[in-house]
Amino acid sequence: MRYNDFKGLKISDLGFGTMRLPMDKDENIDYVEGEKMVAEAMKGGITYFDTAYRYHEGEAENFCGRVIAKYPHDTYMLADKLPTWLCETRDDAEKIFREQLTKCNVEYFDFYLLHNVDEDSWPNIERLDLVDFVVQKKAQGLARHVGFSIHCKPELLETILAKYSDKLEFVQIQLNYFDWEYQDAKALYDIARKYNMPIIVMEPVRGGMLANLPSEESRKILDDASMEAGQEGTSYASYALRYVEQLDGVFCTLSGMSSTEQMRENIETFSGPALTEAQLASIPKAASKLQADIIIPCTGCNYCFECPAEIKISKLFSWYNEAAAKGFHWIWGSLSKQYEELGPNAANCLECGNCESHCPQKINIIQRLKDLNAKYEELKEAGE
Repeated sequence: MRYNDFKGLKISDLGFGTMRLPMDKDENIDYVEGEKMVAEAMKGGITYFDTAYRYHEGEAENFCGRVIAKYPHDTYMLADKLPTWLCETRDDAEKIFREQLTKCNVEYFDFYLLHNVDEDSWPNIERLDLVDFVVQKKAQGLARHVGFSIHCKPELLETILAKYSDKLEFVQIQLNYFDWEYQDAKALYDIARKYNMPIIVMEPVRGGMLANLPSEESRKILDDASMEAGQEGTSYASYALRYVEQLDGVFCTLSGMSSTEQMRENIETFSGPALTEAQLASIPKAASKLQADIIIPCTGCNYCFECPAEIKISKLFSWYNEAAAKGFHWIWGSLSKQYEELGPNAANCLECGNCESHCPQKINIIQRLKDLNAKYEELKEAGE
């Protein structure tokens, strides 16, 4: 495992994100597999673990408290995040913070972040002076280091860092080679570097999409580069992870792993060779082709889970993108039947807008669901 120094702390290049923990048949966190993953992480040298108040509909923090906290706290670092959109008063923030400490079964957080800062949440953060709130937690010894995660435009990041770069110690950015140009990732990265702000990377494989590339031509581009480098069989996930690892200023790359196998593969990636110049050169070409092929830029973060119609929106979008990658034809079965088996679907949308208000990617979800349902009707009529 490779490591970076952050203010005297030994931070593993690979961080374990708890957004996508393994699930059992009842859609609950699989604690048996999860414990195996944590044991593998500790064995493999991972020192940074990341969670949040709303991950797994509020259960990820409990997982941290029951599994990760069994290990001595000096063997790991835990990051948690304040859901600022749930705070109407400073008392709300205090109550949530205390609840998080209890659920995670720790006396302090090593890293504590303002979560999902964007143009909608920033006015409330300023109104309640929540930057001061997290700084106070640091002064009280309840948060060793404080920062923020963003899903905003470059202009807001510039505003925040111009005002608070002396108080906030790091920034967490959605950064991957697909979003480098597509979602302003490069511009956000450049602003963070301008202020010498250390960077934690989230969504390096874009919700798994870059691990299972839905583009045959993109796969071929990377496969050819691997053969040229003498690394035939290199996984697509390792391309994505090593791409962000080599960027200046990045001190930890989070991966939301869902199995012990994924954990082992990623530990091997961060213990193996760096990308060659030819491999690095192949990545923008693969990204360009992938952007042309992908339909809905959903990362599967599932912030849209509170749908009153109980539509599993991120699953629908994943299904749609996978179907698109197949050219909307699947020789082994019926795509329209798969769609029907997902439960409440796009036709059940109430157009309430709740999902769009929580989407970090700012996807026009209501219209996308209409388009998706229209494609389903077309597939069903065609017998696909």
